[in-house]
Amino acid sequence: MKKILIAVATIATLAACQNKQKSPNEALADSLAALRPTADSFPVMKIDTPFVDLGTLTEGDSVVHTYKFKNTGNMPLVISNVSTSCGCTTPSYSTQPVAPGDQGFITVKFNSKNKEGKQNKTITAYANTVPSENTFSFKVEVFKRK
Repeated sequence: MKKILIAVATIATLAACQNKQKSPNEALADSLAALRPTADSFPVMKIDTPFVDLGTLTEGDSVVHTYKFKNTGNMPLVISNVSTSCGCTTPSYSTQPVAPGDQGFITVKFNSKNKEGKQNKTITAYANTVPSENTFSFKVEVFKRK
């Protein structure tokens, strides 16, 4: 009986001393989860007018348009890059973080040189939003110079 009691006590002691440390993979997953924004904690790029009609141009002329956006999220919005669907459109944008509730801008300049006809161009702003791609566009019609 004494041997059984010692065996039960030993098993109980070993069970109580389980290794409670997390594996490196579990620890990494927990750390990444802590960094991941929750559903209510990320910036949101709300563009006033995501599509604009810039009217007509004579071939060779340029037109500039500024898209304004508001950060309607609750973390600062940071634009990392802005790309365009064509080399004829060059962007500039807010380079400083846009605080929640504040406005930022993305300005595009379209050069109509060698671009006769109806043109539809897309601009994509990459930011720390979810999703990271924020897309907007414009159209313009280019008439041949006489």
